[in-house]
Amino acid sequence: MPLLTRDDIVGGLRDVIEHLHAAGKPGTIQIVGGAAIALAVDATRSATSDVDGPLTPESDLAEAAAKVASARGRPADWLNSKAVMFLPSGFGHRGAEWDTIYDEGGVLVQVGSPRMLLAMKLRAAERRLQRDAPDIAVLLAATATRSVEAAEALLSDYFPGDEMSERVYKLVEALCAQEQESPPPPEPPALT
Repeated sequence: MPLLTRDDIVGGLRDVIEHLHAAGKPGTIQIVGGAAIALAVDATRSATSDVDGPLTPESDLAEAAAKVASARGRPADWLNSKAVMFLPSGFGHRGAEWDTIYDEGGVLVQVGSPRMLLAMKLRAAERRLQRDAPDIAVLLAATATRSVEAAEALLSDYFPGDEMSERVYKLVEALCAQEQESPPPPEPPALT
């Protein structure tokens, strides 16, 4: 799958919004993962392969995304809901949390809060440690999470019963010791 830059993501979302408005259809796009980080936390984040998160109604958004994919030479599932199963269930102290980046004419676009994104990345690091390490570093700084204990508490807030493995613990410990600066928050994406 071709990689998408922040500009690619913004352009694609803008086109999806235009399709929805032209059809007079409402829709909600909630974004997690690398795309959310690029849009709301770190504009310099390297490219991502897709834009994923809950899509409502999924059929209308999939149709609009397929049209955009065809026009922009992207795979049909560049915008998808594959990550829904990885969202916090709400059984912990915190459920899914969203920050709105666009709300107009019945179309809502939101990104996961930095704290939720960090919890999700910590959980994903069990399987993909090296892939998620740069995002974890940025999110630790952006959320002012300065210790492994604070990161563990955050993970537990969103995903009760989940614990960091020894290798994730060591990664977070090393990243916290580096005391990285938080990237300046990017300008909100121009989705209109």
